[in-house]
Amino acid sequence: MKVLIATPYFWPRIGGMENYARFLARGLTEAGCEVVVVCGDPTVRHPVRTEADDYPVWRLPVWKVVSNTPVNPAWYWWLRRIIRRERPDVINAHTPVPFMVDMVSLASGRWPVVVTYHAATLFKPGGLMMRLITRGYLAVQWLTMAKAHTIIAVSPYVREQLPRWQRKTIVVANAVPEVAGARTEPGKGLIFVNNLEPTHRWKGLDLLLDAMTMLKRDSEPVTLTVVGDGADRSRYEQRVRDLGLADVVRFAGSLAGAERDALLRQAAAFVLCSTTANDAFPTVLLEAWAQGTAVVAAAIGSLPSLVDDGVTGLLVTPNDAGALARCLRGAVADPARLAALGEAGRQLVAREYTWPRQVERTRALLEALTEPR
Repeated sequence: MKVLIATPYFWPRIGGMENYARFLARGLTEAGCEVVVVCGDPTVRHPVRTEADDYPVWRLPVWKVVSNTPVNPAWYWWLRRIIRRERPDVINAHTPVPFMVDMVSLASGRWPVVVTYHAATLFKPGGLMMRLITRGYLAVQWLTMAKAHTIIAVSPYVREQLPRWQRKTIVVANAVPEVAGARTEPGKGLIFVNNLEPTHRWKGLDLLLDAMTMLKRDSEPVTLTVVGDGADRSRYEQRVRDLGLADVVRFAGSLAGAERDALLRQAAAFVLCSTTANDAFPTVLLEAWAQGTAVVAAAIGSLPSLVDDGVTGLLVTPNDAGALARCLRGAVADPARLAALGEAGRQLVAREYTWPRQVERTRALLEALTEPR
């Protein structure tokens, strides 16, 4: 079986959707499938066919980036040519970042398209114009979803947000490539991991910094490591100085793989304090659990369906810095409890959320759609 995976961005760009697409492509290749990836890439000026992880990647030029969405009107014609040249058995397009999935759907012709849906909601904080743009795209998305042969939701919560398409929606959850062994020593401090771009402020770092000012009043202040980089980093760093947190908050920059895993494993708790319901199934949640690190998450969107409060993590009232500070204060005061929560999360990931398991489910789904051509 030959699979064409289409995604707005791809590795080496780091993000939840990018990681999902990359590990899926790698896993399908290792399972004996022929894989081709096509993505937008702002660094190229014309379509180029490169290599990554033993499969080809078509990188298409980006004309504009609108609210983190890469756009180029020429993609439709380039995608038609790529599809006809590669002749895949099935196309797997990743969304809800618009445009790429819509152009692939239009260009696909008679090839079956499976849409993998990564978001709980498209609505983000913003003014009237942002709301109008979102509603306009929802109308376009309706056409794309209607044409899709099958929809893959990355969590049960995401499937619930697609009531019109329930009958053709299957859940193949996010995953990690491997799970570390059980911890032998408790972690120290807190860790926050995310892209530090203005479009990702809803991930809640500002809220966490407000909570950190409350925690610093304690006799033994808690430390925080921020992993990530982006255009908003300087603003966050200035805010840390303004709040008097420079001695307890450290910015580690953008890290991936073993370096990020090492920091996650050293922490007592990973904080996921999203301020909106946009998170469908954040990969970093699984990455923290895979290292045996306890999770403190906002009870918003999909997170309450993923984190079993008091069993695999702690849930806290969303958009409430005081509640977050109280939760974190109690958590770090009981390292034995945090260690138990982290170990329960690690065992959960080992049972349910590794890529070999999810790749096999996806491969079986895609093979069921293939037809002789």
